[in-house]
Amino acid sequence: MSEGQDWISVLPDEILHHILSFLTTKQSIQTCILSKRWIDLWKFTPVIDIQMATPYHETTPSERAFIHNTLTQHQAFKLHKFSLDFSYGALEDAVANVQIQHYIEFAISRQVQILSVSTELIFEELEDYYVLPNVFYSHDNVPSLEQVFLKCFLFNPNPPCDLPFASLKALCFFHCVIDDGTLKGLLSNFPVLESLTIDLCHRLLNFKASWCQSMRLKHLVVRCMDNPGFNLEIDSSSLSSFKVRGNSVISVSSLSSIAEATVFRHRYYPYVKNFDTRTWLRNLAHVKKFGVSSWFSQLLAREYEVNNNGWKIFENLKVFAWFGPLETECNLIALIDFLVHCPSLEKIEIDFRFSFWEEAGEHRPPFALERPFVENNGDGQPTVGFLDNVKKIIVHHFFGYKSEIEFIKHLMQKAVVLETLSLTYHRLELGPEYVSCGYTSCRPKELVQEDIFSLSTASSNVHISFHD
Repeated sequence: MSEGQDWISVLPDEILHHILSFLTTKQSIQTCILSKRWIDLWKFTPVIDIQMATPYHETTPSERAFIHNTLTQHQAFKLHKFSLDFSYGALEDAVANVQIQHYIEFAISRQVQILSVSTELIFEELEDYYVLPNVFYSHDNVPSLEQVFLKCFLFNPNPPCDLPFASLKALCFFHCVIDDGTLKGLLSNFPVLESLTIDLCHRLLNFKASWCQSMRLKHLVVRCMDNPGFNLEIDSSSLSSFKVRGNSVISVSSLSSIAEATVFRHRYYPYVKNFDTRTWLRNLAHVKKFGVSSWFSQLLAREYEVNNNGWKIFENLKVFAWFGPLETECNLIALIDFLVHCPSLEKIEIDFRFSFWEEAGEHRPPFALERPFVENNGDGQPTVGFLDNVKKIIVHHFFGYKSEIEFIKHLMQKAVVLETLSLTYHRLELGPEYVSCGYTSCRPKELVQEDIFSLSTASSNVHISFHD
């Protein structure tokens, strides 16, 4: 082939279709101007990805015609993925509801495997959410679905499920309206579902993993920040991981199959009726990866205060993930003591994303440990050993506050075989309205970097990576 010849255009159609599938549909269509070879290629791509920057009711006639013409001209008999994203606006009329239903029907008629429809609403009434068309439940092509993501949809009670979703492995409901009975009934139609995400769904008051006993559910994600009184029961023998965000009442049976657990809560509440945090936490003692937020250090500190002991039962823990600020010195001491009593711990991952709200301003002064972090001298303080196997520490959203540096400093002093410390610096510039309330912006990167590189470390082979 001579120099300067178009190497890409001579590739087989199947390869070019695959290449185009990584573009949005609009970008894919634009390739038709390259040459005659490319004029019709986009029509056979296995992916339709339409992203709209305006609400449907504000789109121009040409924008609506673009969607209509795209679906009319597209000729692939089967779709791998159909994605429609109106997430920057809001659909708010009956015509839009009908159009959304039409788009879903189109996708299912093409035997779509991955269906993603994301919208935004400005309604105050939950009944105004978009209604899934009956074809979603009963079309002959429903068994082709493998992954479904739906945002801002209303699930009517007793939907007509004539066919099982025989291939559906991943399902996500985000800001949908669905009650307990409807969800339980739907799950009975997903015999091979492996991943389920329930994110801020209205009217849902309870979820029981036992509803999924007929399937092999492996991954469960539940976020219930806006559902006061939400109850979650995790007792499915097939689960290998779960993530929970919110202050729901969690019931966890002893599940040896769970290897990864993440629990983010606002705060630790020691007095909750019919709920014992310590009990369900002990049922997770065998996990290999454990992710928590500030509530966990509050729990640990209280355990030392009330019971004069700590948590020394996570013997299999290899990865510990921390999210949020450390509010007090005693919380930090308790957390470090917990980590050094995890004999298998190899990696620590930290995300200080919300530190600036806690650290700055008048809410509380940034703490720095005055006395040395020493062994128990008989006054009831925890005995702190060493992180014997930790080789990697990764820090995200590092602002350089004193409490953050204290955390890193004491980890480095305890990690005797540490190989890598990676920090991603995040500079926060606050507006005048925050400065007037006492908040302060982040320290300059150069000063923060100097503080980190001046810290002493128990390991002689550690490599520190500091970047934006």
